[in-house]
Amino acid sequence: MGLNRAGILAVAICGLLALSAAATAEVVTFAASPEQISSVGVLDIAEDYHGNLFFGTDNGLSVYNGSSWLIVHSSFPNLRAGLLSDHVLAVEFDGDGNLWMGFPNGIERLEGGSFIPLQDQQLLKSLDIHGLLLRNREMWVSAGTAGLHRYRNGTWRWFQPGGPEGLGCNYVTAMATDPSDNTLYVVCREGIWFTDATGDIVRFSPLKISQIMADPVRGILGDPFGGIYVWNDSAVLHFNPPSGWRLVLTSPKLLTGVVITGLEVGADQTLWISTDNGIYGWRDGGVTEHLDSASGIQNNAVKKIFLDSSQRLWFVTTDNVGYATMGKTEQSPGPAIPITTFELPTTNVTPAIIAPDLTPAISVTSTSERPLGPQDPLTGFLEGIRGFFSRLLGG
Repeated sequence: MGLNRAGILAVAICGLLALSAAATAEVVTFAASPEQISSVGVLDIAEDYHGNLFFGTDNGLSVYNGSSWLIVHSSFPNLRAGLLSDHVLAVEFDGDGNLWMGFPNGIERLEGGSFIPLQDQQLLKSLDIHGLLLRNREMWVSAGTAGLHRYRNGTWRWFQPGGPEGLGCNYVTAMATDPSDNTLYVVCREGIWFTDATGDIVRFSPLKISQIMADPVRGILGDPFGGIYVWNDSAVLHFNPPSGWRLVLTSPKLLTGVVITGLEVGADQTLWISTDNGIYGWRDGGVTEHLDSASGIQNNAVKKIFLDSSQRLWFVTTDNVGYATMGKTEQSPGPAIPITTFELPTTNVTPAIIAPDLTPAISVTSTSERPLGPQDPLTGFLEGIRGFFSRLLGG
């Protein structure tokens, strides 16, 4: 889950970064390697306010700043020096710009250059943290089959499945907010639950799903123009409380037998739909674009997509990770603000060998005036790595 997805889309809309449906896609791809992304097993993606992208994978955390990659792995047994685990299930930024990461064995937060682990089962009823979502100043956490947790104003609260707050979900598979009113929607095998409460008194209610969608819900996404999108393997629906459910499309409209795997909303209201037959653009009731192996994505079976604030459409397949930009614009494919230049650490050597080469190579330049809280998260991220090597070498 990304940082404030509605905000990212709003920036794109205000910046007139709409994608042209008739344009030709320019595709950039990356392979799993020490010099690029650590793995194509991408489980979650988040973007900070500077345009840096953080990929949680099944082989560590990979960071892309528009031109270079940085890879970080587990530092066990020194949990404060790096990741709790190389299996990064979820990534999300909080309101202060700190990166939260979910693992099969707990939560970790990157704050002020330090990795802060949380593995206290007095607070977390399950350490299997597979979902994170920022809502206002609250961090919502899906943990194993224990329903939801919420972190708010320094306090943890557990929303027990079948508990007094009315949550009917055990294992939460997806979360999203409606950007128009910040209502929280939670998806699980049992259905969809929602709440518009933000204070101490929280009550969840079930949302009756349209009969059009007979199969279980696969995913949910807040619509930056109001409401939410919900999809399964064969259909996409839109829900807006004033008007209720609306069928957007069924998979035969794309191609008979195609399986829908994900969805994003462009700044021009184009729906980008990932499938096992590539990526489709959908607008005004019809297909406007189809990206497949012939377009450069190499593998038609697209597992995940993510639209960043520069309107790069990221995709994940079993073979590679990459992004597509539509047509020619004056905006460069990287972030508008230069953030960082660095050399990548090599993942198959010891940190003691990496440290002499890595530390001098890191330099950080930030010209953004947007407040992020204590520190730019990528700066803190690199500071944490510097500190790790310094402690390791006794310096």
